[in-house]
Formats: sequence, structure tokens, C-alpha cells
Amino acid sequence: MSDKYVFLFISFLLFCSCDRRALTYSSEAEITISADWSQSELDEKEQEYGATAMFYSTDGSAPIVVLMGDRTQKTVRLKEGCYNVVLFNRSFDDFSNIGFRGHESYLTLEAHAKNIETRNTPPPERIITDSPDELAADCTENFEVNSGMLGNYSPATAKLGNRSKAGNKDGCHLCFVPRKLTRKITAKIRIKGMNNIRNATCKLDGIAESVFFVSGKSPEKTVTQMFKLNNPVYDSDSHTEGTLSGTISVFGFDEEITHNLHLEAELVDGKTIYEEDFNDVTVSRMEEGDGTMSIVIDITCENTVPNVKAEGSSGFDADVDNWEDEGNSDIDI
Repeated sequence: MSDKYVFLFISFLLFCSCDRRALTYSSEAEITISADWSQSELDEKEQEYGATAMFYSTDGSAPIVVLMGDRTQKTVRLKEGCYNVVLFNRSFDDFSNIGFRGHESYLTLEAHAKNIETRNTPPPERIITDSPDELAADCTENFEVNSGMLGNYSPATAKLGNRSKAGNKDGCHLCFVPRKLTRKITAKIRIKGMNNIRNATCKLDGIAESVFFVSGKSPEKTVTQMFKLNNPVYDSDSHTEGTLSGTISVFGFDEEITHNLHLEAELVDGKTIYEEDFNDVTVSRMEEGDGTMSIVIDITCENTVPNVKAEGSSGFDADVDNWEDEGNSDIDI
């Protein structure tokens, strides 16, 4: 073969090689997000809502929002850089009673109660009128996408969430184990003359308005939360005495400080209001059947609800045998 043909052949090979490099080059790496929700304490229905991952580049650029229809796994492509990541259940728009703020920064991302009223009746109060949805999250910091991960999607070391204890350590993975950022509080009130009550609500103070995703902490300033009492359970030997209870979800509750509860009940005559205040209520912990812990407030009214003549709906005045066994359930306000 002549020198001329050798030169042309080598040139062709070089041309093809350069062209192939141009075609296969990429500025992104493929990353797999994995989430184990077994520690989240969320019910099975939550999986229908998927999840959200927020990628915050440490260079200060706008965060990247990744929606996960399958909340257990998602593959995404990221540019070279260093990222802090937050993962939580649902999307920003899927919560009925939770709002979000501080989206622009990893450390300031915050969930807050959406429905809050300011009432000027003495004393002035800021009141959460709807119990927040349940929220679970995990986070990780300084996940690096380097130049060696670009284009060919080569394996890299897995990164576990800050609160994670387990995960897949093989391949290019971000592994999360979300845990609850909300807590349950159950209030149970023993009442004499419960048969005279049509409906009842409580206001409990010292409730956190919000929670930060990364720290899991709430601001020191607290608000009051309103909720309905339900689940009437009469004493076995009485048609007038028993307990009413209600369970709410909260962002935070300091068990070490003093809490006050206000009970307000509309009686069966449709016009009489019965009220009682409980100062420095006793707070305890109760283990649920699934091993999780909830906060319990168990108190007794000092006064007897007055007898009134029923008008229209008789509220809780019914045959004791019609009531089911006592059980706690979330109350939608």
C-alpha cells in the first residue's frame, strides 16, 4: 500500500474517532435515588402520592425539583457539581394543610401549617384550624458529581441520607430512609354529663407552627391548635359519664414546658355553651400498636355539664350499646 493510501486510512480513523467522542460526550451523570419508607410511620395510602427530591447546588444556583411517581426509586441526570439534597413524601401541591417556604436554600426549607387564623378576642391568639398532614423526610449533604461520572454514567460511591442507617452502597446512588417530622397528640377528657353535649372542640397551646426539613427543629415561637373531640365512650355503668377524645398531627410539641387546654362544648339545647380551662396539663407518652410513640393528654373536668332540654339533634345522648369500643383516629377539621 502506497504512502498516500496509508495517510488517507489513518486520517479516516482519526476522523471517526473524533466524531464518536463528540457524539458520546455528555455534561451530565445518571444518578439513582432510592428511598426506604419503612421507618417513616406513614400509612400505605401515602405511596399513591409519590415523593419529591430537592437538589441544592452548593454554587448557589436555583434548586432542582425532582418528582418521583414511584417514591421508592427514580433515575435523574445531574451536571457536574456538589449538591445538598432533601427528600420528602408527596409534592409541594399534594398537601391539604401544609404550606412551604424557604425553597431557595437547603437550610431554610420549611414546612408550616397552612390554615392559621389570628383572633383578637382576649387574649389575642394565632390558631391552627386544620391539623397538618403527616410529613416524613430525609436529607444528605455534599453529594458530588465529578467529571469521571459524566457521559458514560460510570459507577460512583453511594451517599446515604444524614438520618439513614441503611442503603445500597454499590453504584451511583443516593439512598434515603425518611422519618416523621410530625407527631401525634391524643387528648382524652373525662366528662360528667356528657349526654348533654352536642359537639365539642378544644384549643391546645404551645404547638409548633412549622418545622425545618434539615434540622428537624421548630422555631421557638408557638401557636394554639384547635381540634374537635369525638369518639364518645360511656362508662359501662352510666349513661351520663364517659370520655371524649381527639387525635391531631403537629410539627412539634415541647413536653417540658407548661401547656394549657380550653374545652368548649355546645349543648343539646342548641344555645348553651359549656367551657372549662385546664392549666398545666399532664403530658405522657403512649406506645402505639406498631411500636411508635404518641403524646397523650388525659384530664378530667372538675365541673358537671348542666342538664338541658334537648332540641333537634341530641348529639352524644344515645344508647350506650350503640357506641363502638374506644379508638383514636385523625380528625379532619
